Order: sequence, then structure tokens, then C-alpha cells
Amino acid sequence: MNTRNLLLEIGTEEIPAAFIPGALGDLAKLAREHLNGAHLTYEDVSTMGTPRRLVLFANNLSDRQPDREEIITGPPAKVAFSSNGKPTKAGEGFARSHGVSVDDLQVEDTERGLYTVLRRIVSGRETVELLSELLPMIITSIPFPKTMRWGTEELRFARPIRWLVALYGEDVVPFSLAGVETGSKSRGHRFMAPEAIRVPSNPEGYKKVLEGVFVLADPSVRRNRLLKEARNAASLVSGNILSDDELVDINTYLTEFPSAVCGSFDKRFLSLPRNVLITCMREHQKYFAVVDGKGDLMPHFVAINNTRSPRPGLVCMGHERVLRARLSDADFFFKEDLKRPLEAFVAELSGMIFHQRLGTLLDKIHRVKFLAHYLAEQVAPDKVKVVERAAWLCKADLLTEIVGEFPSLQGIIGKEYALLSGESQEVANAIEEHYMPVRSGEALPGSLSGALLSIADKMDTICGTIAIGLKPSGTADPYGLRRLALGILHIVEERSLCLSLKALIAEASHQLENQISEVSKELNTEVVAFFERRFSYDLTAMGMDHDIVDAATRVEFDNVKDCILRARALAAVRSRPEFEPLSVAFKRVMNIIKGFEGGSVNPLLLEVEEEKALYELYLSVEKKVGVSLDRRDYEQALVTLLSLKPQVDSFFDHVLVMTEDMDVRANRLALLWNIASLFLRIGDLSAIVISR
Repeated sequence: MNTRNLLLEIGTEEIPAAFIPGALGDLAKLAREHLNGAHLTYEDVSTMGTPRRLVLFANNLSDRQPDREEIITGPPAKVAFSSNGKPTKAGEGFARSHGVSVDDLQVEDTERGLYTVLRRIVSGRETVELLSELLPMIITSIPFPKTMRWGTEELRFARPIRWLVALYGEDVVPFSLAGVETGSKSRGHRFMAPEAIRVPSNPEGYKKVLEGVFVLADPSVRRNRLLKEARNAASLVSGNILSDDELVDINTYLTEFPSAVCGSFDKRFLSLPRNVLITCMREHQKYFAVVDGKGDLMPHFVAINNTRSPRPGLVCMGHERVLRARLSDADFFFKEDLKRPLEAFVAELSGMIFHQRLGTLLDKIHRVKFLAHYLAEQVAPDKVKVVERAAWLCKADLLTEIVGEFPSLQGIIGKEYALLSGESQEVANAIEEHYMPVRSGEALPGSLSGALLSIADKMDTICGTIAIGLKPSGTADPYGLRRLALGILHIVEERSLCLSLKALIAEASHQLENQISEVSKELNTEVVAFFERRFSYDLTAMGMDHDIVDAATRVEFDNVKDCILRARALAAVRSRPEFEPLSVAFKRVMNIIKGFEGGSVNPLLLEVEEEKALYELYLSVEKKVGVSLDRRDYEQALVTLLSLKPQVDSFFDHVLVMTEDMDVRANRLALLWNIASLFLRIGDLSAIVISR
């Protein structure tokens, strides 16, 4: 079978930088799904892109589908043919519906009995023909955070489509989309080489041709050039750009051929807090801050341009003029804010609504302060005063001029203002850290006080939002409750905090009673279930089997750290050969004792040697397991419990549990119940899926 390369280029108006990485990933995924679904073979699929183009390659794509045998099952043989073997109307209708004669039908013995079967060879279609159908479906299936329509077109896309390149080898794959016909010509850089240019369908040739018209289509190549340009520009003032991978990525997807210039600003602006200065450069202008060898900020910045200007000095002056205005505003806002201590802003939070049903931010502060106090009393009594003070001040910076201009500085500027207002370093740190983690996978609070305040703030938001019926549904989570819950779980795990999740939720719910007229009696149960789902999602996302997590959470989900330890122990012991057979036996035990309310074993009622032996072994194992459980060494406890396996098997082979003697029956059930109770202090083995 012959193969050729496929090239698809979607040329557009500039797509927002944040949309492009996800779009490229989805483009590759969709291509694989559609090509595989069409039974087309290929070597690999890859993507690349710039603000003006999304590009897909499928290397060594087969030139046609393989022929395949199609098997169609019709009606039962006795329905399709009469007793004398002649076709019935049902048989004739089945043949006619598939364009064959009755003679082409066969009778085969299937799992359901004798059935009429049609077997035929379906010839594979040409790849070019298939691509004309598949590529439009792939393009229109790319999901974007936001889409738009343009002109009279009904198609929605991230930005208007201006050209389409679809090549299979040297042949154009014919189709049209949004009024644009496919062709073999791409476009160069919008300003430096805007003319159309023919491109080849192989990745290396494609990249080389576009580089000649000032387009670096490969994001990794573009990123490397950007970094080199930025560092060279900073070196002109004996500095280096401040490390910021996210900003590098943003600029990479804002440009097609990046170049850099280094500008300067008035030294007096260095008196601004470091984060304010960096944010002024970064947030709106996407400039890199410049630092010296010690990491201190210099009165310089590096700007990334999408064009190479013959007059870089003039370009630099333009950047400096824009930044000067930004820094002047920030300097004014900073000085205005410093006219009052941070605490002076707290009272004004009474005029800022958190949610119409949950009150103002000042109402929230009172709830968070109570929860932070409660948490500190539970795990760190010496931190009570610190967390209370930090809780009182943690939202005050939302009313400052700086945060009004740069919302991303909330918490960060709160720390700065707290220190300038005479607060302790520990209180200031907690104010900044109570927002952490800002996003999934980002840094957790660095101090215990910050960790406790973060948990309190997030728990109040979760309980309050769910209490008023705004819980997440499907993919919709407008209040970010899933992220907040994961943040709490990660903090608890990272800090090894020994606290009751249920008790904390109950305290948060109790505080809401002062704000909400009727708090549902089911709220606590609902919030615990919400956390349990996030806990399960988090551990399975990290590679743990879902049934293992289920086994751990079924028996207890309250002390999060303890639940993690039990789940990890179950996962570690699962690989032992005796574990799965014991799980089968445990399920049998649980079925037998269902409805039994428990009790102690009377040794005098033990009649059969096998039950006596199991009881003696149980007593020995119970002591050893107890020691391991006290140390929270759940893996060792499970290993010890595995030694019960042979004796449990022998018990079931030789002992009739449900005997007619009710006292003996109850005694045998009690023995099994006590054994099951040992396991249930770690996990419910009946939740484990047994492979067959």
C-alpha cells in the first residue's frame, strides 16, 4: 500500500494566545480519532501553530482504506427460512435491503443460536475522497473557550478563517468551509511577507518554506528564538530577563517571528514593591522584567515584538512611553493606599457583596475568622492569635487602588501593606498564602498559619455556595469549587494535618445559619460527598485504581490523611498473590454476615477444629494488627491479615455457618464479623474488582 503525507493548515485572523496550545492538542486528538475510525493507517500525527495558523501533519498516511469483510446478522434462521428450506418474506426482505440475493445468505451457529448471516467484502475507499469528508469534521469539532461568527457565515470558530491548505502528498484535498476553498498556498508573515506561497506536505519542508517568509511555525523553535532574543537584549544592559515560563509561552503564541528590544524606565519606580513593578510590566504589556546578577530588579524591561523593525530605537521609545504611564499610575495608587493602614480598609468590606445570599465580604471575614480559630485550636493552639489576625485582614487589600488596577495582586499586595502597617511577618505571610494554591498544581501555603487560613476561607466558600444551590454540575463550575476542594485536600495531605473533615464542615455550616434563613439538614452530607468525589478523582488521576480508593473511602472518609495512607497500603498489598483470593473470601464473609449486628465469640461454642484454629489465629493476628494500626502502618497490618487466608479457606470448606443450632450459628457469625471488622479498619475488600 502506498503512503503520502497529509498537511492541513487552517489560516485565520490572530487567535488568542491562551487558546492555541489546547486547540493544537485537540486537533491532534480529533485527527487520530477520525483517521482510526476510517481504518486509515499512518506513522504519526503532529501539530504546530502560530497566532494565524493551526497546522496538522499525518505522516505516511495510507492512500486507501484496506478491503474488509463485513458481517451482517439478519433474522433467526427459522424466521428467514421455512421448514422446507425456502426463504420466507423476512429472509427475502433482509436480502433485498442489503442489495443481494437470497443465495448470498448463510446460516451460522451463533451464541444466540442459528441466524441468517450476510458476509461480503467491502472495498476500501480512496484516502483523498475520505479526507474531503473527514477534514471539515475535524476542523469544526475543535473546541475553543469562546467562538465567533463573521459576515454571513453560520460556522463558529475562534477567529475568522481566511485560507485553508489541505494537501495529501502533492494533491489538494478538495472541500470548502466558511466560503473558503482549499488550496496549496499558505501565507507568510502578515507584515514582512504577506504574499501567498506554495508549501510542501512534509513537516521539515513546510517549516523551511515558512521560515523563509518570517514564520516560525514550530512553537518550540519560536520559543527558543524568543528566549535567545530576550536574553541578548537584556545582556546589552548587563542584565538578564526574570525567569517566567508562563510569560515566555504567552509571547510565543502571540508572535510568528519574535524579536526583542530592551527599554528602560525611571529609577524612582524601583521604590514600588517588587511584585507591583513586575505585574505592571507583565500583566498588560507582556514585558519581561530585567534583573542583575543578584536577582534584583533593574530599571529596564524587555519587550517582544512580532516584527523586525529597521528602527528598533523608535519601537523601544514607544514601549517606554506606554510603560511610563502604567508605572506612574501604579506609583500614584501605591502612595494613595499607604495613606491608611491596612486595617482601615476592613470596615469598608461591609459595602462589598460576596454573594447576595451569603452577605458581604465583611460577613465572610467573620465566618472565616471563626473557622480559622477553630482549626488552629485543633492542630496548632499557639497559632490562634496569628490566624485570627490574618483572617481579619486577609480581604482588606481588595479595596485598595492597586488591586483595583491589578486584581492578580490580591493577597500579594495585602502582605506588602500588612508589613508596612506594622503587622508581623507571620501574619503578612498568611494573608498572601490564604489564596494558595491559586491554580491546580501550583504552590501550597508555605506556613502553617497560611495553610489553616487557606482551608478556612475555601471551606466557607464551598459550604456557602452549595448551601444556596450553586453546586457544580457536569463541566460547569463557575465558582471553582472543585479547585477549592482539591486545594484543601492537598494542603491537608502536604501538612499531614490530623483533623476531622466532617467536624470542620459542620462548623462551617453552623456559621452559615447566621446568614441563611434555612440551612438544609442534608448540607453536611452533601459537602462530605462532594469532597469524597474530589478525593477519589485526585487519587485516580495520579494513577491509583478507582476500586482501591473506593475500598478505603467506604469504611471511613473523615481524616483525609488517614484515608490516603489506607488507600496507599491497599494499593501496595494488592500485587501479592494471596490478596485477590482473600478479597473473594472477604466478599463471601460480608454476604454471610449481612444483617448480623455483631457480637463477641464464645470459645465454648466452637465445635469444629477448623473454627477453633481460625479463632486462635484471629486472636494472634488481632494483637499484631492492633500494634500496626496504632502506628498507622496500614501496609504491615494488611500483610499480617493476609496470613488468615489459608485458615479462612479451611473454615469455609469444613464449617457450616448457618447451622440449625441458633447459638452456634450466632457464634460462628460473630467470629466472621470480628475478622471482617479487622479488615474494615483499613478498607472494604468487597469493593475490590477481581480480575478473571
